[in-house]
Amino acid sequence: MSTLSSQKAKAAHERFRLQVIDLLRQEEGNLSAQEMLAIAAHFVGQLITMQDQRKLNPVEAMQLVRANIEQGNASVIASLSNGLVAGHG
Repeated sequence: MSTLSSQKAKAAHERFRLQVIDLLRQEEGNLSAQEMLAIAAHFVGQLITMQDQRKLNPVEAMQLVRANIEQGNASVIASLSNGLVAGHG
């Protein structure tokens, strides 16, 4: 099992992440942050179900999600500490 924290994020990963952030920003004012979180969590649940269980079982998928949530939290905290804009730091 790999996490983005255990491998250097590829340019495609970062490009995709920034596209998702831009999409979320387009909905600011239409959806609350809580609604966006709920929709994103629902989508993650769908992605977990779509995994090839020979490569990543549900327990491993949740470990992957948990590790990357922690990494994302740490990234935003570091960005805020350094005065950078969240999502672009």
